[in-house]
Amino acid sequence: MRRIRLRTILAVSALTGSVGVAIYAGTGPFAPVIADAIDDLGVAALDSTTTAGLNLQALTVEGRDQTNREDLLAALDLERGAPILSIDVTNARDAVESLPWVKTAKVERRLPGGVHVILEEYEPYALWQRGERYTLVNRAGVEIVDVPGADQSLPLLVGPDAPQYASAFFDTVNATNPDLAARIVAAVRISGRRWNVHFDNYENGIAVRLPEDDVAISWTHLADIEREYQILERDLAFIDMRVEGQLIVRINEHIKENISPAAAEEIKLPNLGEQREI
Repeated sequence: MRRIRLRTILAVSALTGSVGVAIYAGTGPFAPVIADAIDDLGVAALDSTTTAGLNLQALTVEGRDQTNREDLLAALDLERGAPILSIDVTNARDAVESLPWVKTAKVERRLPGGVHVILEEYEPYALWQRGERYTLVNRAGVEIVDVPGADQSLPLLVGPDAPQYASAFFDTVNATNPDLAARIVAAVRISGRRWNVHFDNYENGIAVRLPEDDVAISWTHLADIEREYQILERDLAFIDMRVEGQLIVRINEHIKENISPAAAEEIKLPNLGEQREI
């Protein structure tokens, strides 16, 4: 029976060589025969398949954007000329899916001599700051990879549980007033209950303190006030919206003391990691 299966494999190899048809292991009419043959083939038989042309000559990859090329090759651990039927596509897939950027992977043999890898990578949603550590996270809050520093193209998140709640928060503010939401550069999760947000004019240090509940109502209120009074451009320390029906602001100290803003010490975005509930 083993000899018959080996002849079948060699016949398949001859067919693919003569008419240029790509046969995918695991799919198509030859799949059961190929699967049984792989189970039964020994070392000597596998060597025979390489003589017949069933050896690895080409690796193609689809969907790779962020995944490092060398890391991918190391995970696959494939050698040119190796018997194509000896490659364990399941183990190869598991190894590739262990790479930081890879969400899912599919590894296929393409007889007579190819392996094709299809990647689905994580899409970065935000940057999570923990002290001096910055980590890219996806929409679900899953950590992707650490990065050297801040990325201006992504919102900055601060707080132990901020990544898990960020998408729900941003969905709310985007649905309520997307123009104002687009100006957010940082969102700080306070005490696991609510958010402080900073905007694109962060040099003035304004933090908008949102309530725990009814965020959409407060966001609409803030958008209306900003549209009419440009409150976010004022020299304020914070805007507090936690009390229903009230808006509390604190003027920066150098204004209160009648010090000229030009002479005052430059105001910078505070270290978000050090903010505390008051």
